[in-house]
Amino acid sequence: MRSLFFILYIVLSFNVLATDRVVIVVSPTGNDGASGEVTRPLKTIAAALDKAKRISHDIPIEIQLRKGCYELDRTLEISRNNVLLTAFNNEQVSISGGRKLAIQMLKKVKDKAVSNRIQPEYHQYIREIDFGKLNIPFEGLHATGFGRPTQSAWTEVYINGNPLRIARWPNDSTVAIQKVYESGISTNGEYTDFPVFGYGENRPNKWKNVTDLWISGYFAHGYADDMIRVERIDTLQKKIHTAQHTLYGFMSGAAWRRWMALNLLEELDSSGEFVLDTQLKKMYLFMPHEKVNEINVSCLDAPLLAIENCRNVRVEGLIFEYGRQMGIYLENTHDVLIKECVVRNMGGVGISVGKGTFKQENTEGHKYGGKAVSREIGDLMGRMYEDILFNRQGGTNNGIVDCYIYQTGAGGISLGGGNRATLTPAGNYVENCRIYNYNRIEKSYRPGIWIDGVGNRVSGCSIHDAPSMAILFHGNDHLIELCDITRVCNEVDDQGAIYYGRDPSELGNVIRYCYFHELSPKHRVTATYHDDGACGAEVYGNIYYKAGSIPVLIGGGHQNHYKNNIFVTSPVAIRVDNRMQNWGKDMVAKGGIIDQRLETVKFDSPPYSEAYPWLPTYWDSTPSYPKGNVVEGNLFYQIGNVIGGRTEWLEMNNNWITSTNPGWIDPSDPLKGFEVGAPIYRMIKDFPVLPFSKIGTTLPLH
Repeated sequence: MRSLFFILYIVLSFNVLATDRVVIVVSPTGNDGASGEVTRPLKTIAAALDKAKRISHDIPIEIQLRKGCYELDRTLEISRNNVLLTAFNNEQVSISGGRKLAIQMLKKVKDKAVSNRIQPEYHQYIREIDFGKLNIPFEGLHATGFGRPTQSAWTEVYINGNPLRIARWPNDSTVAIQKVYESGISTNGEYTDFPVFGYGENRPNKWKNVTDLWISGYFAHGYADDMIRVERIDTLQKKIHTAQHTLYGFMSGAAWRRWMALNLLEELDSSGEFVLDTQLKKMYLFMPHEKVNEINVSCLDAPLLAIENCRNVRVEGLIFEYGRQMGIYLENTHDVLIKECVVRNMGGVGISVGKGTFKQENTEGHKYGGKAVSREIGDLMGRMYEDILFNRQGGTNNGIVDCYIYQTGAGGISLGGGNRATLTPAGNYVENCRIYNYNRIEKSYRPGIWIDGVGNRVSGCSIHDAPSMAILFHGNDHLIELCDITRVCNEVDDQGAIYYGRDPSELGNVIRYCYFHELSPKHRVTATYHDDGACGAEVYGNIYYKAGSIPVLIGGGHQNHYKNNIFVTSPVAIRVDNRMQNWGKDMVAKGGIIDQRLETVKFDSPPYSEAYPWLPTYWDSTPSYPKGNVVEGNLFYQIGNVIGGRTEWLEMNNNWITSTNPGWIDPSDPLKGFEVGAPIYRMIKDFPVLPFSKIGTTLPLH
């Protein structure tokens, strides 16, 4: 009898377990009036989410998507607990913010006014898309650049999964800014007339119509790109009159102060280029030479998926693509996991964890800030500059794991979370992701990963191929580890692959076991950049191999600790300066920005005084002097100059400087590590065995 009861108990328990979740199946061939069973699937994901809302939140919901493309006309919203959104049986699923076009929708150009501007030898390759006739939303070009808020991208077209690019001149380079006739900025920093500058080439004299002409480049400082509209060209005096301001105006002379022309029919001369005609709502494109299998146009001006005010949500194995804004947005979520997803071909950032801001920009523009707003990035950079305690409500323990993020317009991941006022950590994380080609539209301060708040983590990621930063962080107690970072900062001057600065209260941050390699030596490119008085970072176990012109730059800060790092083949390894005693002295003056930020966090009271015991003494004994920076137990191999700047600004001990092989298994590939018993372990006391094999993602190139 006991055996019978036991068997009955097991059977009943199994039946309960078998029904402790609800499965809803969706298929592009389904029907939203169906039951959602595998044999009677729903047609849209929105219908499945609506069905899930009507079920008790205590019951887990699993929404399984059959293979195919799901085109959206509005954001998918998850606001209930316990949801799994995934592909059915690992089938390939695309969630699209765009529309597919048949190749027949691309017509030959018949307008003589247009064809007369196109170089005759290319007429056969040019097609037009008339968005008005096709009833597809159309958005023209807008200004982008340093100090401007992120906006949804203009209308883009993708052929065979690759974004077309704006027609440009020169095709593969830029040209120098000649004489600046009007910088756009007066001597007291106020805006004046729009900038006017000279050009030295003859090509602009051939442009017949500049109604939709834009120029892009680094017009003043090498860390600040801009793209602005042109009003007119004076071909007699060789002057370009712009129609918008930039934050820093125009300058000439430096190697990076260069420009290129965009969006001219006369320059529509290369496979995969396009020109937008705002008035006619048309795109003219130079057809790619390869066979065209699929054409998509970006449409949705909002996140593809928003997960808000809930917990225990999992999104797995899906592709998000072809939106004009971001792919996935999280706000006030807990224990949400984005796993094995692909976010690509988006006009904005790939994934955002936490709010952004909204600020209406005008041509005078560039005033920092903006009100907190959901589902936007906006002027997040400006808001955090003005309000260092800005809490994005990024939630806790949210993870982005095993994901690809690439071909995005304005950065890879924006990771917020945690409370700086109380130093409460969020525990949000990015792990084992591959992030690349993430600055198609916006470059300046749109990194592969942006981190803010308290206690967030980036582990085992590969970040590569971008004109600007890999990681930019604000806040406290973040961990960046085991990342492979290469071919970033490809265009800029005075920027770092990992960057933070101008706030001594941003403490407790750790950068460890990362591999920085093949960074551009063209301008002042840094691997780890402590800018404008940044303090207190622990940097250890990293490998710097051909890591830019200045692998490490400590810009006047205190208490930065470099231990057990490896520097290989660079003209200089570490540069330190005393900028706060000269051109940066206003930052540490009474009432200056450093004083303001320290007072904002109440630096001499708990929790800051307890978490960082040295911080209350910041103002003691000349804060403008770089002090407490320690360099110990590091290897400097084939380094031209170990220290740039005065050695008394650093405390150095137990380092080894050598031009002989320290014991590499393969000197051309530092990640293969050292031989057993290598000289480095004798020459540097207590030098650890570094986790070379764990650096970078396990995901292959997509």
